[in-house]
Amino acid sequence: MTDHEAVAALDKAISTFVTASGNPGALLTGWVLSGSLKHPALHQSDGYFIQHSPGLPYHSQLGLLMAGLEEKKNLVLINTYKEENQ
Repeated sequence: MTDHEAVAALDKAISTFVTASGNPGALLTGWVLSGSLKHPALHQSDGYFIQHSPGLPYHSQLGLLMAGLEEKKNLVLINTYKEENQ
């Protein structure tokens, strides 16, 4: 599978996920996928990759990454609050 084919498959899978998540009328305007990698031969190393929807401008990529980071912080805060108040 080429890089272009892999990005096309990701784009289709993410669009399908959005539709299947109860958002049938939603228009997916862009996505960013970030991952952490570990190479088996390099035990003390970390690697990262980022991939985005075709044609997504760099400022939009950064915006989606920042929005994801803020959302994750909010979820951690909410879960911590719930645990402390049970």
